[in-house]
Amino acid sequence: MNIRKIFDQKIIISVIIISVVFLVYSQVSQFEFVDYDDPDYVSYSSRELSLKNIGETFLSVNCANWHPLTWLSLMLDYNLYGLNAGGYHVTNLILHIINTLLLFLLLIKMTGATYKSAFVAALFALHPLHVESVAWVTERKDVLSTLFWFLTMRAYISYTEKPGILKYLSIVVLFVLGLMAKPMLVTVPFVLLLLDYWPLGRTNWGQNVPNHHLIIKKQTLSFLFVEKIPLLIITIVSSILTYIVQNTYHAVVSVQNVSLSDRVINAINSYTQYLEKIFWFQNLSPFYVYSTNFNFWVIGSSFLLILVMTCLVIIGIKKFPYLAVGWFWYLGTLVPVIGLVQVGSQSMADRYAYVPLIGIFIMMAWGFPQLLSGVKYKKIITASTAVIFVVIITSAAHLQIGVWKNNLTLFGHALKLNPKNYTAYNILGVDMAKKGNYEKALYYYYMAIQNNPKYDSAYINAGIVFDKMNKYDDAINCYKKALKISNNSAETNYNLGIVLMKKNNLKEAIFYLKRALKITPDDSDTHNNLGIVLMRTGNIQEAIFHFQEALRLKPRGEEAEKNLQVAIAVQKKNSSINCLRGDLNL
Repeated sequence: MNIRKIFDQKIIISVIIISVVFLVYSQVSQFEFVDYDDPDYVSYSSRELSLKNIGETFLSVNCANWHPLTWLSLMLDYNLYGLNAGGYHVTNLILHIINTLLLFLLLIKMTGATYKSAFVAALFALHPLHVESVAWVTERKDVLSTLFWFLTMRAYISYTEKPGILKYLSIVVLFVLGLMAKPMLVTVPFVLLLLDYWPLGRTNWGQNVPNHHLIIKKQTLSFLFVEKIPLLIITIVSSILTYIVQNTYHAVVSVQNVSLSDRVINAINSYTQYLEKIFWFQNLSPFYVYSTNFNFWVIGSSFLLILVMTCLVIIGIKKFPYLAVGWFWYLGTLVPVIGLVQVGSQSMADRYAYVPLIGIFIMMAWGFPQLLSGVKYKKIITASTAVIFVVIITSAAHLQIGVWKNNLTLFGHALKLNPKNYTAYNILGVDMAKKGNYEKALYYYYMAIQNNPKYDSAYINAGIVFDKMNKYDDAINCYKKALKISNNSAETNYNLGIVLMKKNNLKEAIFYLKRALKITPDDSDTHNNLGIVLMRTGNIQEAIFHFQEALRLKPRGEEAEKNLQVAIAVQKKNSSINCLRGDLNL
């Protein structure tokens, strides 16, 4: 009877969570793609689900990441919805709902605490900080990888109940699949060790919770570490691969641009900023500008807060194990994205908190009732506080979701929060350029450069607009300024080569197109256009090679096919003329 009651509670709570999440997030079905990585992710994945295309995703390091499962997921969306953005958003929402239910069921399985587990799941499902991961198509990798994260945890719980090779292999497979969606799962072995302490209580000195459903054998600490070695090896391999890919595509910011001391200071500040945003979520932005002008007192107090919290949870680890587990879950899972290895130009990002905040939610769910122990009407106060907080974050989430409707709503919001947000200006410029409002686009690019003179993307985009306006000299000037900031951009070199070709400066055009190919040797368009320039300089043989390469990379490329035929015809004609000249000389 008791088991049936628990089962009924789970179903009722699950239905309530699904219903609320769907109602709050259903507006995303009408949302557009945003010009913040969406074009790159959607354009690359807009292909048929053929064996060839599926195989290519496993070799792709597009967007400076190796995440083939994310590409496959987006490719499936394209085959289902075409380029209807609403379909992509709905898929993200479905994955988020599944993740929420998995988290709820996992916590019940481990702790037997239905209402506390429901509170954590509700916070995970509805907190405004998690909106970015769900309402942004590009963050498919976030919701998809988290699905495998939770499945890995579920497989691990099953393994701890009845260890076996096959069960361990299932952990490994799910872990690898998660890494193939997003490498942030590298901290999973660390999280599993935390669970060994609480709530699973697998160590002789670990803490478990009253739970009659789990019968787990105690193990030594050394055994638990050795048990995680295969997962740790996979973690190391994934970390190295991710660093190589991101560094190769110049996504990793060098120490020369952002010093190690600034990174450490920013990391400390970010840890406390995420904590603040749990309770004060009025200033959530799609892009937080990186600043090196840190306030000494703010950083000092942030460091002190982290230090004091760490000491307190360690001191109380025996009596309040969930506080230590939740706190170290939060600190540990943020390590890959906290900025010590700086990727991109943002100081922090809401999406990075998608999984880490679960640790803080656990601290809240188990800690608050403990704080009220001995207080009269403890259950009423706890339940009322939990409901009020969930209602507040649900309302805030609904408003925050609306911000992601399109470029104007998203980056207009970002500029309200920070008028110096150069990324926001740049993307609004892209939006204006798409609508043909070139003067307005150039204004936004100018504002982006004013706020960050080393922001090469704004120069590149301004060059594109000048090119469309047939102002080739201005376009060349913009591209060359962008190359002074970063000369390893294939896009800049390619664009500059094309404009120089239009100006009939063929020798210089060849130089920049060849430089673009050194960076991205598998770009069919670059091969094709380089072939065109070479044809115009009379270098037919080399032109034929590049047309052939373009067709190899894009077999159905009609333009490259036509150019190749013309080049071969010209080569034959030249050969005939040469033969005739030889006969005449005879």
